[in-house]
Amino acid sequence: MLVGRDAERRRLDALLQSARDARSAVLVIRGDPGIGKTALLEYAAEQAKDMNVLRCVGIEAEHELPFAGMHQLVRPCLGLLDRLPKPQRDALRGALGLSEDRVEDRFLVSLGLLSLLAEACEEGPVLCCVDDAQWLDRPSAEALAFAARRFEAEPIAVLLAVREGELRRFEPNGLPELELLGLDAEDSRALLCARFDRGASPAVLDMLLTAGAGNPLALLELPAALSSAQLQGIEPILGPPPVRPAVEEAFRTRVEALSEPTARVLLIASADETGDLAAIRRAAEQLGLDATVELEAAEHARLVQLNGTVAFRHPLVRSAVYRSAGRSERKAVHEALAAAVSDPVLAAWHRALVADGTDEAIAAELEEAAVQSVARGAHATASAAFERAADLSENDASKGHRLQRAAQASVDAGRPEAALALAERARPLVQSILDEASLNFVRSAVVGRRGSPEETYALVSDAAEKLAESEAAMALEVVLWSWPAGFQGGWGERVLEEAIERVDRIGPEGDTKRFAGRFLEGAQALVAGDMDVARLSFDAASEIAERVDSDSRTHFGTGPLLFLSGFWRLSTGDLSRARQLLLETLAKHRAHGGISVLAGTLPLCAFVEITARRPTAAATLVAEGLEIAEELGFDNDTAALLAIKARVAALQGREDECRQCVEAALTHGIANGLGWATTIARLALAELELGLGDSHKALEHFEQLNPTMFPAQALLATPDLVDAALRAGEPERARAPLERFAAWAPVSREPLVAGMLARCRGMMSEDPGEAKRLFTEGLASHAGDVPSFESARTQLAYGERLRRDRHRVEARAQLRPALEVFEGVGARLWAERARGELNATGETARKRDDSTRDDLTPQELRIAQLVAGGATNRDVAAQLFVSPKTVEYHLHKVFLKLGVKSRIELVSTSL
Repeated sequence: MLVGRDAERRRLDALLQSARDARSAVLVIRGDPGIGKTALLEYAAEQAKDMNVLRCVGIEAEHELPFAGMHQLVRPCLGLLDRLPKPQRDALRGALGLSEDRVEDRFLVSLGLLSLLAEACEEGPVLCCVDDAQWLDRPSAEALAFAARRFEAEPIAVLLAVREGELRRFEPNGLPELELLGLDAEDSRALLCARFDRGASPAVLDMLLTAGAGNPLALLELPAALSSAQLQGIEPILGPPPVRPAVEEAFRTRVEALSEPTARVLLIASADETGDLAAIRRAAEQLGLDATVELEAAEHARLVQLNGTVAFRHPLVRSAVYRSAGRSERKAVHEALAAAVSDPVLAAWHRALVADGTDEAIAAELEEAAVQSVARGAHATASAAFERAADLSENDASKGHRLQRAAQASVDAGRPEAALALAERARPLVQSILDEASLNFVRSAVVGRRGSPEETYALVSDAAEKLAESEAAMALEVVLWSWPAGFQGGWGERVLEEAIERVDRIGPEGDTKRFAGRFLEGAQALVAGDMDVARLSFDAASEIAERVDSDSRTHFGTGPLLFLSGFWRLSTGDLSRARQLLLETLAKHRAHGGISVLAGTLPLCAFVEITARRPTAAATLVAEGLEIAEELGFDNDTAALLAIKARVAALQGREDECRQCVEAALTHGIANGLGWATTIARLALAELELGLGDSHKALEHFEQLNPTMFPAQALLATPDLVDAALRAGEPERARAPLERFAAWAPVSREPLVAGMLARCRGMMSEDPGEAKRLFTEGLASHAGDVPSFESARTQLAYGERLRRDRHRVEARAQLRPALEVFEGVGARLWAERARGELNATGETARKRDDSTRDDLTPQELRIAQLVAGGATNRDVAAQLFVSPKTVEYHLHKVFLKLGVKSRIELVSTSL
């Protein structure tokens, strides 16, 4: 019976209507036990008779069983699995135990849940009701939160009820919340009076109202524990008791009123997470009980509902039944269930929950269950299983090994704090070299995304030393992974000597060692400035990387070879090849739903795009990267992405945004010693000052860039440095940097770089005829696949020179297309500079109105670009971790903003 709650009901009505109107809605209802969360969920379900209602309930006793809650929720939708893209379909089948498929990435399961629920919406509006979400198994909770945050244009409403005051909590992480408080005095009295079918004295009524404190369940259940004489005030009531104990005592009293066989069968049902009648019957038979008869008695007592499964009338009933039983009773029930269920993972958990002391047999069984959970992508569940197996282990070596595996599973589950705590517990116990090295790698995986590169490198180096003699292949892999730490810290050359020495003494020969040798040879040449040798060595390393299966799963993750090839192609200035390799790596991660590894790849891809002066492409990658990095808590990636975002803002003339992003990136970057992020941030400031016309400040910033620390980054900034020096009236400060750039440019083999060099020489030349030849050469180099922005920069420089030499008509021919390009990519400051030059020739240049294009959000822009590239809505949804309906929703807005009517027209739009 729902009394009061008018405001809450109106909010739920609006939520359901929003779903019916294809505007997804999510609400987390939180409050104390018995406060009415379940009643509101029931109200919503009653009002949603025109919708498909999906339900699940978190269960305290089995909160570590992988994907149990998700299975409850989607069981009616499993017939729609075949509609999903194959990677998502396979991941969901594996996670739900419907196949033996291994799940490498937990986010692919989350994406599969999102897609499955979106498919259910195609059959009509959907309401998802999740009760006691604080007790959901963590993989289910993470998957539900992931999906809930990404619903946007589906006819779906998601309601999650979370009990306050429990150690395990469902974290809303930005989802809309409703805190449910107690009923007011009037509604409390109305509810309590409706409960009585016999008289109650006014004094007792007042006492119950005080004891209930507005808690609906307490108000309903407290009278059930009182005798008629107590209700009438004839016998005294010792109390009043606190609300929560009163509720539990009320249920305990009702359970104790049942026969012993009925109470024992209820205990079996409370210890089971599936509600599977067949399994409960089999467990009851082992204890000499008839579950059918006893459950009917429990249903008659209004404690459970039977409808093909066993459902407790309220989650507190289950809690009261389970908590009121003694340990010996629970042990017998869990052992009976372990023998009755068919799922070996579930069976192992039942035995482990009630194991006494150490038990190596159960520990080994639970460890195997954890391995199966890893294969299903349930890394949080696997971590809990490994940890419980460690508690049951009979010796320190086994305990340490299992804690180490629990720590690694926590890393894979995106739980860094838990991983570090487990690693610390394991450290004094592990005895094998592999376990010691693995613990270091676990810690480095956390620190590398949130802490200092110095600490990361120390951990990885120690792991490599430990593995060098006994685990050669793993040692080589660790050495290769030490490079990102050096690059991130800004001291890549520092790790070079140690890496070369380690690789030389690690055997045997193989593809990984050959790759490492040529790769490090190239890096050494790069630091020494020998670009020819660097290029040849990296070419050889790339050939090996492309021959080896870069998707293969190794001990410490996905093979690094292809990624590192693109990483260092960037350092030699081979932007085209670097872009190709890094975007290929990114595409592989997208195809496999590898959202967690995207956070590490997206900054490099965005950096390539902004370095190649593709601001729109860079901005879309940055927006996606920030969303993922912030969701996972990868602060170091966030700092790098903010620095790249600052460069995009600088190029497009958004001064306030640029300075804010620089400040945020520098704050974290300096604190954690992130040389790469801080250098990019300072480069953004230099580019901004140049665009604003403060050439002296810009020149100072450019001169601080270290050409050996980040060769491509510093050297590709040379044309801007030359521009700043000339505009500051100090051309001599550009001569040495230009010489370094000229020595490097032929080795890069990039048309972009060749055009930049010709432009710089043209700007520096005092001979008008030579300058004209050089600018013409630069424009010829820019033809083809070179981004239009760089071509426009050369045209601007050429036009400026022609105007100064009083060739106004020729200057206009260069300045007009430059202005058009700058306006087209949103480079406002550069457009103003070009417009000023054009006006100085005597031609008035008006501003172009790009307001509708600028109105596109980052999400809309990403979708528009992918669709323009030929991707279907389902393809786009899989890549951006949203639903096809959300893609359709945003695409409609893109069409309206850009004034196009079809996908074909979108292709011809400049994006």
